[in-house]
Amino acid sequence: MSNFKNILVIIGVIGIFALHPSLNKDGSPASYLQYLVYGNTLNVNYSNTIESSELQVKWVCETQTTDCNDLVIYQNGKQINEIPFEKGNQKLIVFYKENKIGEITQNKKTSKQAHEYKVDLISRNNQLFFNGEIIGPSPYKGPARTIASL
Repeated sequence: MSNFKNILVIIGVIGIFALHPSLNKDGSPASYLQYLVYGNTLNVNYSNTIESSELQVKWVCETQTTDCNDLVIYQNGKQINEIPFEKGNQKLIVFYKENKIGEITQNKKTSKQAHEYKVDLISRNNQLFFNGEIIGPSPYKGPARTIASL
């Protein structure tokens, strides 16, 4: 019985290392495994002075299919749809009070890649600060953007 426990522990440790984000490279077996286990994740962080009911994130891709074009991912403070696994040019567009405040662009070479999409919004002195990032095989780190007024 203790051999069985040891085998389970070894498999668990190997699994943790196999799924480490640093191994999420384009076309690697670890990247495909991360796609199967984790999928795409979206993290939207905003300060408490931002009204979550006025915040919306849309996903748009170049293929122009109905389930891909202009899909609302995040609305009313929660994620309502998964980010699709599509190949090609795509972007997440962030809106606040129906005004576009920023976007995160990406060009994925293969559809079976897991990514973490991060959106940070901070309001200070009646100004809105946007920052977006994609972590994964097709990364993106955009410049911080300031919107003059809320």
